[in-house]
Amino acid sequence: MVKLVMNAAEASIAAKRVMQRADELAQISETPGQLTRVYLSPEHLRANYMVASWMEQVGMTTWQDAVGNICGRYEGAREGAQAILLGSHLDTVRNAGRYDGMLGVLAALEVVAFLHEHHLQLEQAIEIVGFGDEEGTRFGITLLGSRGLTGTWPDNWLACEDAAGISVGQALVNAGFDPSRIQSAARSPEEFSAYLELHIEQGPVLERENLALGVVTAINGARRLKCRFVGEAGHAGTVPMTIRKDALAAAANWMTYIESATAAYAPDIVATVGSLQCLPGAANVIPGEVVLTLDIRSPRDADLEALLGNLLSEAQQIAAQRGATFDSEIYYSIPATPCDAGLQRQLTSAIASVQGRSLSLPSGAGHDAIAIAQLWPVGMMFVRCERGISHHPAESVIEADVIQAVQAYTQTVVKLAAMNPLAEFNQATESEALNLVAPCVAIPAWAENLVAARPYSTVDVLQHYASQLTLDWGRIELNQALSAHPRIGEKAQGSGKEAALSKGEQSAVDTQNSALTLALAQGNAEYEERFGRVFLIRAKGKSGEDILAELHRRLNNSPAQEEAEALEQLRQITLLRLEGVFAQ
Repeated sequence: MVKLVMNAAEASIAAKRVMQRADELAQISETPGQLTRVYLSPEHLRANYMVASWMEQVGMTTWQDAVGNICGRYEGAREGAQAILLGSHLDTVRNAGRYDGMLGVLAALEVVAFLHEHHLQLEQAIEIVGFGDEEGTRFGITLLGSRGLTGTWPDNWLACEDAAGISVGQALVNAGFDPSRIQSAARSPEEFSAYLELHIEQGPVLERENLALGVVTAINGARRLKCRFVGEAGHAGTVPMTIRKDALAAAANWMTYIESATAAYAPDIVATVGSLQCLPGAANVIPGEVVLTLDIRSPRDADLEALLGNLLSEAQQIAAQRGATFDSEIYYSIPATPCDAGLQRQLTSAIASVQGRSLSLPSGAGHDAIAIAQLWPVGMMFVRCERGISHHPAESVIEADVIQAVQAYTQTVVKLAAMNPLAEFNQATESEALNLVAPCVAIPAWAENLVAARPYSTVDVLQHYASQLTLDWGRIELNQALSAHPRIGEKAQGSGKEAALSKGEQSAVDTQNSALTLALAQGNAEYEERFGRVFLIRAKGKSGEDILAELHRRLNNSPAQEEAEALEQLRQITLLRLEGVFAQ
């Protein structure tokens, strides 16, 4: 296989285009001076239109599916081939940065641009999706786009309303979609072999390690709990410290325990108390009740559950020691999403090749890959963002990192999609290309003309041109080809490709049948005496008896008739061999 790697100059051009397009997309916003683009808004549809135009520039067929995802397909060498899906989301939070989600879509476009510019069609097709909603900004529901693709939209989503009282169903109608066709967005499992997503890290780990890129091991599972300590309110000046039932003091003890216990448990587990309400909330009253939230995340569900159990048990003990009570309720739960081990290996290899080494890390934030993983293997590549800032206008990536990202991403996709023989032929040197097709027939001019006409857009186009070239063959070409052709019933000599092809084509001839072998030898001798050349027949799929019958029939041909028939057989053999060279 011809090895194709995006070189530094190509990657630099691609990265500049990514940065420029990120700026262009950032101009599509409902809020002047800020970036806000929410699901099914006019801005969402404008962004889809812009991305579709970029897809079409690199040879993709585009469509907008029934839930508002913008989709594009770059066909493989075989129409309808299974595809690798690349993508991320095009929606934003309010007052957002310009790279969260968008970077993944734009980098995917550069992968296809590379293939298109090099006339490469791979064993698998490449599809790109710009998901319409991942953030959940408008309706408070996340992953609407990716769950549309997987066919896992709950029926009650259509009734969910935004802040203006517009339901998802009505918003679909307003945007030109038909809510009754939601399920038509779903793709069947056999359509894709894998999903890859490139995304900014949204954290500081890569920057701390001075690395541009990393490989995601898993998207953290998460639990969010509403927790409550109930003690006893009292006068801040009259209740002695030793007999207080201070709910806030209990909560404070627990919060310090959460911090120390989580840090000690594993380096990739995090726990956060993000909000706290103290009641009655007066300066001169001992807090009688504290309501707080706990958010805990881990790339491994078993570890998450074990640590959560430990934290809740400690909360009960702290409450009891202070004469208080504790209760909690889980209001959000999502399992961890492990990334496919094979895809991790491919990404790791590609990243190491461009930056010297790779780093594996979990994703603390949610991504569309969570939904996609229900049907297909998923892999994710992280790109460093300055200070880990995200969901903020200061969100930033540098062009040098994007250069490495598009190189590694392209390398991964090309390897996964397994460049097919047509792509290999189109990109091979002249001598390499001749070596691929010359064994089809010992007529050098045919192979040379076939190579000179590259590149071919499809195998069918190549086969048609190859067939046209055979129409000019005559007696000279026939004798030229037969000079290297074995007699029917005799083993082809040598270990070259043409000999191997001949052996395969005659595999149905039973050489252990001595009577058949003798009859073929006698027929060959009679044929050569009559026509002055070896008997030629498209042997593939024919038994020895079938071939012998044809030999006897053709002995009755006139020399002109037999020359025409032999040439037709030569054409069929050549094109059959060529078909084998470019078989999927």
